[in-house]
Amino acid sequence: MKLIMLMGLCGLILLAGCTGLFKTGTIQEVNVHTGTKGITAMFLDQSPPPVTFMDAPFTASFELVNEGATDVEDGVFSVGIEDDFVTLQGDRIRAFSLYGKSLATPEGERQIQTVQLRARPLPPQTETVTTTLGLNVCYPYSTRAELTTCVDTDVFQRVKTKPCTAKAVSLSGQGGPVAVTRIEPTFAPHTDPNKVRAEFLIYIKNLGTGQVYDADKSLEACTPQALGSASWNVADIKAYLGDQQLDCTPKKQGFGGADGYLKLVNKEDFVRCEVQGGIAKTAGAYTTTMTIEVTYGYTFTLTKQVQIKRVT
Repeated sequence: MKLIMLMGLCGLILLAGCTGLFKTGTIQEVNVHTGTKGITAMFLDQSPPPVTFMDAPFTASFELVNEGATDVEDGVFSVGIEDDFVTLQGDRIRAFSLYGKSLATPEGERQIQTVQLRARPLPPQTETVTTTLGLNVCYPYSTRAELTTCVDTDVFQRVKTKPCTAKAVSLSGQGGPVAVTRIEPTFAPHTDPNKVRAEFLIYIKNLGTGQVYDADKSLEACTPQALGSASWNVADIKAYLGDQQLDCTPKKQGFGGADGYLKLVNKEDFVRCEVQGGIAKTAGAYTTTMTIEVTYGYTFTLTKQVQIKRVT
């Protein structure tokens, strides 16, 4: 009996020690849905060089980083040059892919891109010129916001004590340049006396320095051809209350379904999303999850000047 008790005691001691070990070795979950950045870019130091000589080759290298929460598989960038002063080797439009932030890459994937250029001969009597090298980056992206919200079917507030209170919620960035900034719930009488209308105003804003465009047109956005006003500053949005998709308006012209359509004016817009069929009054007040997904394309431009000198 003493032997059994002694073995049991040793087992408890070992278990306690192992518990402490696992506790100290716990992997912390990384919340990637924060911040207001997507793809960022910067020219590397001395690339392109601030000064080069006529009829001489030089390179321009830059780093692309996915600092947001969405993987990019169909991104493109275009290289802009002044053809009178510089020639480019290879294609002007090039594709790239970058993983977003994750447990494995908490800062996002990084990638170095290099383009080969050559300075043209200068016109007679010209000793030096300054030319601008441009980089235009275009990529499809999405923003996902998840939160807990209160549903309250007591429209006339007759019940004094409730498990939650329905109120407007303000949000910050969710791992992309376009963010859900505010949600305003409204509960009103339904045409069915046994139900309540549940409606949410969802506000979206471009918090980045770039421009939003139709997510399906990254190649067009990065080429000289004009997209047209109908494809700029637009985004698609889906909203869910629990597992049920909400019916959002306005909608994209010619499209049905429950998805909403955003037309950003001064970088922001909102949609009105409603629970289809209403909510039974007997549900009372309760908390549930709300998920919002915004899909869009995003573009920005990076420039750097290079001085071309005559060889003396």
